[in-house]
Amino acid sequence: MIKIWGTSFSLIGDLVISLPQLNYFKNKYKDIYVYFVIHKKISYCAPLFFNHPLIDKIHISGEWSSFNDSDYDLAKNCEILTTKLDHDSRKILNRITDNNKFYYNSRSAIDANAAMSGIENLDEFINKDEKIPKLYKWFDTGFESIQKKGAYTFDKKVPNNHNYELSKSLSIWPFAGYGRSKNRNPSEEWWISLVKKLTNNGINVYHFGYFKEPKLSTDNRHYHNLTNLSFFEQIKISLGTKFSLGTDSGSMWVLGAYSHPTLVLLTNWNENHNSNFEALLPPNKSVKHIFCKDNFENLSIDLVYDKIISAGVSKINKVDKIFNFFK
Repeated sequence: MIKIWGTSFSLIGDLVISLPQLNYFKNKYKDIYVYFVIHKKISYCAPLFFNHPLIDKIHISGEWSSFNDSDYDLAKNCEILTTKLDHDSRKILNRITDNNKFYYNSRSAIDANAAMSGIENLDEFINKDEKIPKLYKWFDTGFESIQKKGAYTFDKKVPNNHNYELSKSLSIWPFAGYGRSKNRNPSEEWWISLVKKLTNNGINVYHFGYFKEPKLSTDNRHYHNLTNLSFFEQIKISLGTKFSLGTDSGSMWVLGAYSHPTLVLLTNWNENHNSNFEALLPPNKSVKHIFCKDNFENLSIDLVYDKIISAGVSKINKVDKIFNFFK
């Protein structure tokens, strides 16, 4: 058995796009045991990877954004490490893609992440479908049943009114990287205008992301800001909506890996990114995108609105509410 220690550690998005590497290792070595290592600072995302068929053990690092002695001892007993370690000085060496820091002009984020793990050609051992990052649901999507904590005592009865409305609604993840990356997402004003158009037409909008993000509407009937919830809770609820909209970010990559219908607003925000404009968009049949070159200044709100409506997002009328109440 080949023991593997990896794959990406530090960022949720990078962990998701590293998943095809597990298919690579399985096809190449057949008999493998994978320690899927996650830095303590993002340990809250560990439930996303429960039930993955190629992850044998999820290992949370002993340090906030690094490794302690136990981590290094574990790595030392593995045949394959997806990053170079200096065991003598107990240091992790930098994960780099190649000598060209502008990798995105020539290769995808998935291929670049694999190169950081020492895999120069993923396609050598996996097919097109195996290159798609995939996560596996072990939980109910949408809002939790209030009876779940007493499920061992009482018959489970899920109140479906709220989740029925959710299933017709839109979830948005507006600010990639919590808004810290210049030009990576449309402006706050753009999002306010889009949300206003949606809510004025009776569309329920659920806003997810970082707790410090600005609120985008004062319409308490149709706009719901849930950024105060844990990341995992936000993902579960977002997966219960009809459709999700956001910018290229770990959150959207997670939703895509669960095969949730999404629309990604994409631009070439990285330095010197002048070709291969879909490099940061992991392949997935359920994910669509709109690309805007250089920035989102000319992104049409009407275009995005029409995409949302054509995906099946709709308002809930009184007849729907009454019918669902008696289901």
